Amino acid sequence: MKIIIIFYLITGLVSSNDVTGYSGGSLIMVIRQSLDNPKCILLFRELNPQDAGIYRFVLENHWKQEINLKMKKDACCVKSVTVTGHLNEEVSISCDYTEEHKLKRKYLFKLTGHSADVVIYTSPGGNYKKNSFYITDNKHSKLFTVNIHDLKEEDGGVYFCGVQTSGRLIDITSTIKTVHLCVADKVQSSVRVTGFIGGRIMMKCRDPLENPKARFLCRESEGECPEKTYTNVQNEWQQNGGFSLYDDTSGKSLTVFFRNLSEGTYRCGVDVSEFTDQYREVNLEVKEDPCCGKIISQAGYIGETLSISCEHPPTLRASLKHFCKEDENLICQDIRAAGKYSLSDHSQPGFFTVTISNLTLRDAGVYWCGVETSEGDISYTSLTTKVQISIISSKVIGHEGDAVEIRCPYDSKYKQNSKHVCKDECFTENSDSLIAQRLTQNKTERFSVHDDITAGVFSVNISRVKAEDAGRYWCGVDTGDILMNYLSTQLQVVRKEVLQVFGRETLSVSVECSSRGESTESAGKFLCMGQQLASCDKGGVKVSSEKNRTGRFSLSDDAPAGVFTVAITDLREEDSGTYWCGEESFGSSIYTEVHLHVSKGPAASVIITVCVCGALLLIGGSALIFYKLKPQKMQGSSSSDRTDISNSDRVSSAACDYEEVNHSRQHPDSDTSVYMNTSSPTNHSDKNTAACIYSTVQLPKDEGPTYATVSFQKNSDSSTNSTVTFIKEESATEYATVKHRPRMTC
Repeated sequence: MKIIIIFYLITGLVSSNDVTGYSGGSLIMVIRQSLDNPKCILLFRELNPQDAGIYRFVLENHWKQEINLKMKKDACCVKSVTVTGHLNEEVSISCDYTEEHKLKRKYLFKLTGHSADVVIYTSPGGNYKKNSFYITDNKHSKLFTVNIHDLKEEDGGVYFCGVQTSGRLIDITSTIKTVHLCVADKVQSSVRVTGFIGGRIMMKCRDPLENPKARFLCRESEGECPEKTYTNVQNEWQQNGGFSLYDDTSGKSLTVFFRNLSEGTYRCGVDVSEFTDQYREVNLEVKEDPCCGKIISQAGYIGETLSISCEHPPTLRASLKHFCKEDENLICQDIRAAGKYSLSDHSQPGFFTVTISNLTLRDAGVYWCGVETSEGDISYTSLTTKVQISIISSKVIGHEGDAVEIRCPYDSKYKQNSKHVCKDECFTENSDSLIAQRLTQNKTERFSVHDDITAGVFSVNISRVKAEDAGRYWCGVDTGDILMNYLSTQLQVVRKEVLQVFGRETLSVSVECSSRGESTESAGKFLCMGQQLASCDKGGVKVSSEKNRTGRFSLSDDAPAGVFTVAITDLREEDSGTYWCGEESFGSSIYTEVHLHVSKGPAASVIITVCVCGALLLIGGSALIFYKLKPQKMQGSSSSDRTDISNSDRVSSAACDYEEVNHSRQHPDSDTSVYMNTSSPTNHSDKNTAACIYSTVQLPKDEGPTYATVSFQKNSDSSTNSTVTFIKEESATEYATVKHRPRMTC
């Protein structure tokens, strides 16, 4: 039946009714030709104060009615709630009212299109049943209730609770409550999902429907689902507080990523119609486990392979292992690249190993290790360990007092993000946040930053470099909730001073190096050899505090004094060259350049052969022989002896006065060192004494000039000349002083 309602001003007698409406509520008028024959229903929704006034209308040109609408404000009568009932079960709709409505008839209407149909109302006795609906009115509590048994999908919709304000041929009902009744179909049994403190959860809910109206997630409260979170877009991530949703149309599933784990009961489902849905109940529990919630940092060089040890609860050993990477929205995405990533079980329970080959700058970022569990249409991955992977770039060398630049290339997608550089412990609360210079504050006393968006390079310039500037610097970008450190560069500082050390072959030398006075537990000291500083990384280390004796090299550390000493024994010519004293502490490397000069070894032995009559060592023996032979000569002598007495001085002199000094090469294995002043005795009782004494003098092995003094006492009657001969075989210089004094005779 087509109903036309025309409002116009009518002259003449008409019936009039006063009607009360509530601001924000609805007004329902049922016009009847008789008590059991409703002719039409008029619905006013979302009333406001401006709607007050007199309304006149006529039905089919012969029935006239006037309504005087009065508007009131009352919180009692503008309520709107959502009630969810389960398919084939019972649900209740309760409506409270005020004292003025206590004796009036109560109604339950259901919105149908643009009209409202009467579902059930109270009888004079107070209670009434119609089909699966049953209404009761508790006047003492001022509450009437409608129970719906054996709930069907078609029972879902919008209902109005109302009270009759006037009646007979026209029933006028003011609504006091709007109820959205949803019919939910719980599919299968509940699923228990386990997460760990500090971790994340990636959950996937599959549904068999071809074209669901919408997919949603909600958290239950007192058995109800007061607010559903829907995906407004398909095949894209949508963030919502502590979780994100992804409506996968091809996979017919809803993926939920929980960033902030909170225990509770959730519904993961789809809307079949506006007031009907299907869902799977999920009970989320959050546990504490020593294995989980950890943050580990790993770094690798470009082009190399990086291995990561991931820990998980040993009870989940049979579960599938998972490794994913966070994107700019902090959502951990699956990573698939043939030959790039590999996962393998560890021999130790509760661990598995991830290998990333051929590292590039794009591999830097935040990753998660986890284990995957499936139960029916629900599968979830519990992410247990957070892994920060950074790429190590080539080292930067700075010289004390000079300037140095640290460069940070970045991906083009981070052009508009804030950049930062921090030093050393950048993954802890104690990080030195520099330097964390933002572009809005890009210069301090010695540090300045520059972001070249075109080249995709963020750089930090350090002027007047100091030793304490040495260390590991991390380049990072601000991705919103976190600062992602993706690239590390080690700044090595070379001290301004250069040590010059001199030594000679076969001897020893000590190199004294400055340090910052730290203990050996926190700093490693070492000496390495090579023209370039890079030689210290390529096997050039000769000795270190970890291995303080290597062959001819040894190291001793005096940390309180701020020095460590390296001793080199048995010097060789090939030991000459450039060395580096170094100290490392938590990635901080400071070096001092050392130049060692090794010259030829000490001079060879000087052999001095001297024929000295009356050497001190043999004076006694010579005198004894002389006196024993003298009596015999006296007895056997003839006048001829006296005859030759005038020639005795000449003969005696010719017999013994030979002195020779030879410079010969020292034997390397000789340890004898003799210093000697030799001279002939000044008192001789007999000019004819002829004794030849040979003395060899060997120079000591110590460095420096060597002095040998030889004194000769010449017999005044002797015609023999003393000679000193030096044989010079090397470039070393020795000094020999020979004094020839006249012999004194008695």
